Amino acid sequence: MTGLAKSSAFILMLLMTACAPAPEPEPVAPVAVVPGIDPVTGLPVDLTPGLNDREPDTCHAADYQYLVGQTEAAVQAAGITRPTRMVSLGGIVSQEEYNSFRINFQLDATGTIVRINCG
Repeated sequence: MTGLAKSSAFILMLLMTACAPAPEPEPVAPVAVVPGIDPVTGLPVDLTPGLNDREPDTCHAADYQYLVGQTEAAVQAAGITRPTRMVSLGGIVSQEEYNSFRINFQLDATGTIVRINCG
């Protein structure tokens, strides 16, 4: 077989493979969520009650979740009678001052409330 015949046979074989239908993708099985295992990293997660739970909501922070996305002025206008604290982005909060009845408003760099919790 000459070089020209081999080249022609190879090109013909490539053209035939290019016209073949693409294989069907295999269905992806749903990932089972296992309690105590982080679904992204696969590492164990501490499920000790009290360390990860924010219950009970002693400061009633859930009542003020509508303020997420607002500014400090909205908090003042809400007329909250409980103790409150504004925590700026990267602000350090001392555990010596912890008060489970105080509402913490976590602010981003623009002064917008991004999270509300007790402490």
